[in-house]
Amino acid sequence: MALVKGPMPRPPSTLKAATPFRFYTSFVLEEATGLRATTLSTLARLIRDVPEGCIYHHTHAFLLSHHYLTPEPANDFAYWVSEVLGEEPLGERLASIDTLEHSTLHSLREALAGTIEAHLANDPTARLKFVSDAEAFFFIK
Repeated sequence: MALVKGPMPRPPSTLKAATPFRFYTSFVLEEATGLRATTLSTLARLIRDVPEGCIYHHTHAFLLSHHYLTPEPANDFAYWVSEVLGEEPLGERLASIDTLEHSTLHSLREALAGTIEAHLANDPTARLKFVSDAEAFFFIK
């Protein structure tokens, strides 16, 4: 390695674009995990076990891809629990979890699973509800 003696060479002048670069579209690659829930108990257990990418997809990414729904559901979990399982009070509690209040996906995961587990503890009949495989909650990352 040769050392250069004397003053450092100047960097080339910075060229400025006539118009700023802008993204006009994006592409998100979704991957099915093969994991699915047909009961609240299974949903809570899987929320605790799935990769963090699943938690992100069903909360943050959900908002980006469902911006046209009015009123907009807060996340996939709240929508499935309310609309498919028919557990509207729990769905409302899941929808009220503010994803932006959680600084980590782990914290958000705990809030989601804990809310479902508390509901199951307070309402034992909720454990008896299930849906067919066609209506199952499929985890995507």
